[in-house]
Amino acid sequence: MVRITDILKESDATKSAPSSSPTDPAATPKMEQPEPPKRDLKLSEILSVDELLKESEEQGIGNVMPQEALRRRSSILRERVETKRSEGEWIYGDVEKIYDESKEQVQIAMDRGKAGESFSAERIAECTVRMVHSLMAADRLYLKAVYTRHSSTDLVSHAVNVAIFSLKIGMGLDYNENQLIRLGTVALLHDIGMAKLDLELINKEDVLSKEEYEEMKRHPEYSYEMLSRLGPTYTWIAAVVRQEHERINGKGYPRGLTGEEIHEYAQIIGLVDYYEALTHTRPQRRRFLPYDAVKIIVESEKGVFAPRLIKTLLKKISVFPLEGFVKLNTNEVGKVIETSEDRPLRPTVEILYDAEGHSLKVPKVVRLKDTPLIYIIRSVYEEDILGEKNGWNMKAGASHHKTPKT
Repeated sequence: MVRITDILKESDATKSAPSSSPTDPAATPKMEQPEPPKRDLKLSEILSVDELLKESEEQGIGNVMPQEALRRRSSILRERVETKRSEGEWIYGDVEKIYDESKEQVQIAMDRGKAGESFSAERIAECTVRMVHSLMAADRLYLKAVYTRHSSTDLVSHAVNVAIFSLKIGMGLDYNENQLIRLGTVALLHDIGMAKLDLELINKEDVLSKEEYEEMKRHPEYSYEMLSRLGPTYTWIAAVVRQEHERINGKGYPRGLTGEEIHEYAQIIGLVDYYEALTHTRPQRRRFLPYDAVKIIVESEKGVFAPRLIKTLLKKISVFPLEGFVKLNTNEVGKVIETSEDRPLRPTVEILYDAEGHSLKVPKVVRLKDTPLIYIIRSVYEEDILGEKNGWNMKAGASHHKTPKT
């Protein structure tokens, strides 16, 4: 049986430690990249969100299902979702426990790292193993990350969410289990250096001053210093974490690396870190819904992230996640009850409110992949739906945010 320590030792770095001191910020071991695809994708090959929403690959006019079929289909879909969830919980334990234990280990790592002490990388990796197994069985852990609301100062929840989303992308890239464990371990530790920053700086609502921004940008180096204390076996972890704010166009930090100079694990974590931050509330803004977050990444961050990673994000991280609310071009509002990786922007939707905003006594189900003329125009905030006692507020739910910096 392969031990955790063996998996972490068989890293994507070279076996030898760097020639200079591991705490030297200029010292980074040479790392081998995971197996690349035969070719990278051009940005033009990533369909824009709006184009995907309006696509109609199938010919003819799609129709919604008859009422009896709708009720039967809705019942089957709910049963399928609940069965999938219960099986995942039965096989791999309680999702809440996996999530909370991961938070606990990240908090320990942050506290000890801040105090200049070492901690157990194996404990972090054990959390990742449980995550991997849970995600392989069902999506409950993923949904936990999607719908967990945390403050900007809750660094441990952010780290756990980034790990979960990173693992989803790793699965989309066909990583083997050992690669997933390494990726998830690095992701859980990616922001450990933030523990050295003042909470007032992290939680500041106003625009950061030049000095404050420069201090914020030092956290990858702080992470590198903390993780280097784990010893030469884990120097590769420190090196990858140090790169998570590097960008393929060379405009990242701390070293301005470009393209393949950045380890793929760091590229994945950097993309997911930005996505996770967008989809959770910050002091200066309301959270973006997944659809809007992906749209920002696709349309506003060209040349910042690798196109094939963005495409994998679009495929594996649901733009319209299960149980999320959406508005259709018919002006109806409903809940997503089934998603499809091959058609991520055409899920199955249970219509809850008609075009006038009135609640339906008998919800109807629409499979968007079978109805090319019906499509989602935007996501809707759950709190806007639940806050309306007499029906859906037609003016609520829209998101109007300025695009934040990466």
